[in-house]
Amino acid sequence: MRSRNPCGASSSRLQSSAQVPPVRSWRRSLHYTTRQLVAYGLDRIDPEKDIQINLIEAADRILPALPERLSNAGLKLLKNLGVHVLTSSKVAGVSATGVKLASGTFIPAELVIWAAGVKAPDILANLDDLESTRINQLIVLPTLQTTRDENIFVMGDCAACAWASHPGRYVPPRAQAAHQQATHLVKQIKRRLGGTPLQPWRYRDFGSLVSLGEYSTVGNLMGGLLGGNLWIEGLFARLMYRSLYKMHEYSLHGPTKVTLDTLARLITRRTEPHVKLH
Repeated sequence: MRSRNPCGASSSRLQSSAQVPPVRSWRRSLHYTTRQLVAYGLDRIDPEKDIQINLIEAADRILPALPERLSNAGLKLLKNLGVHVLTSSKVAGVSATGVKLASGTFIPAELVIWAAGVKAPDILANLDDLESTRINQLIVLPTLQTTRDENIFVMGDCAACAWASHPGRYVPPRAQAAHQQATHLVKQIKRRLGGTPLQPWRYRDFGSLVSLGEYSTVGNLMGGLLGGNLWIEGLFARLMYRSLYKMHEYSLHGPTKVTLDTLARLITRRTEPHVKLH
């Protein structure tokens, strides 16, 4: 039995697990992988009998930073794909033969994917005696200035900013938070240079989109747009996920590169693997 163990269950880890399709889809969709297996003499593998995927999460549910309804939807989809999900399971050690949990349970594995959350660069932990968290994020004021030096501004995954609507918690390190911070800082730096008092930043949560791979649906929970929450899933949610992704690419690379890249992906889609592990 060949076991594949992704450790951690945020959205990116779920996407890795869900990218493995149901057994009935292997022959159709993994031609590239099959050729590689045969090249290495592994042509007698029965996916249903020989491969087991385990998703290990230390929290009591997958996607712990997102609403519970989204976690439940993701869990159901993974189980339908044949993924064995272990929650409330802390990893105590990883060896060449498998994963050992804090409970003492040992899970044999030939491939382990370690992806246990976001951590800022180690250099930030001791950067000029600035205050930081256990994951090396610099603690900032509502103005996004560091607590010990008002001349240093921090944004994105490197910033630990108090979440006003969730006392005791920091704003989650997500793309929409970094985008909002960048927009806010552009204005505040101008105010700082002009000698005008800075305005505090407030996080607005517009919801969450989670893609669970090519062979599963996309769950989505929108908040703050209509004064409440709107739950969407299936094809509409998937189209929204793709459109937001393209908007993000457009803002970074411009129309020409995004158009060419999209065409290139459509052409090579059937010949390249959907998941690459390096």
